[in-house]
Amino acid sequence: MATNHTTMSAKKTIAIVGATGRLAQPVIRQLLWHGYQVRAVVRSIEKANKMLPDLVVLVQGDVADSSSLMQAFKGVDYVYINLSADEVQPNQAFYAEREGIQNIVKACQLNGIQHILKISALGAYPFIEQHKDILQNKIRRQGHRFIEQSNIPFTIFHPTWFLDSLFWAIKKNNFQWIGKPVEFYWINSEDYAVQVIEAIGNPQAFDTHYAVQGPEKLNYKQVFERLKTSYNPQLKMQVLPLWMVKLMGIFSPKMSHLAELFGFYEQTNEAFYAQKTWADLGKPRTSPEEFAQQFGEEKSLYL
Repeated sequence: MATNHTTMSAKKTIAIVGATGRLAQPVIRQLLWHGYQVRAVVRSIEKANKMLPDLVVLVQGDVADSSSLMQAFKGVDYVYINLSADEVQPNQAFYAEREGIQNIVKACQLNGIQHILKISALGAYPFIEQHKDILQNKIRRQGHRFIEQSNIPFTIFHPTWFLDSLFWAIKKNNFQWIGKPVEFYWINSEDYAVQVIEAIGNPQAFDTHYAVQGPEKLNYKQVFERLKTSYNPQLKMQVLPLWMVKLMGIFSPKMSHLAELFGFYEQTNEAFYAQKTWADLGKPRTSPEEFAQQFGEEKSLYL
């Protein structure tokens, strides 16, 4: 495992683009705990003020507005990018994870940012073995090229499915999912956040793509049974068949996106790629049961 670089965090400022996203918030908590000064670059100050800790400095910024990013990154040492690519459609004029990344990179270059870090997805990992792709990951890869060619040290994380997503799929006492029980090396946001901390300002992590995976390969039914014991024994499972979601997608862009995403994963057999990640940034330590218990205790921070 890499030498712990958290002592370097004193007085260092990191800007978080997309700070109100669910997966950004565990990272922010870790950053604050390790002594970083956190600057949240958000479109809505009012919304962010309700969601983020008081220690976080809020600045207005939009990835579609280069001038706002220029101002937001002044005096910043590092930038962490947490963008959402949900519901991407063909031939959009602007993609947050492509044109938005281009704008972020330009602002980083002009402000002398020392390290760019970004969350992506395992489907966009450069070394993944797959025979099918989706638009979302194609756009991500195109955005990654702007980062790779920036001449700024970068670290891009490529996580598999997060255990957190199972909790977000709970409505009252019903767990709702789509399609067949495909197996993944599920990760959780708390272990991921620790790996991000290890990478910041760490030369060993510079100019690297990291696959982010957990130690056990399980399908959602297996994970569900383990999670509900620690979270809510009364949970029931409701699974929509993929064909039904595709039909609903005719009338709903959101359902169309979900159908494409779950259809993509039904045709994959996830291999294990995280050996280097564990060696450089540490192995995930939290079991599904432990995470479920933590999630239950801290769910107000996620929802």
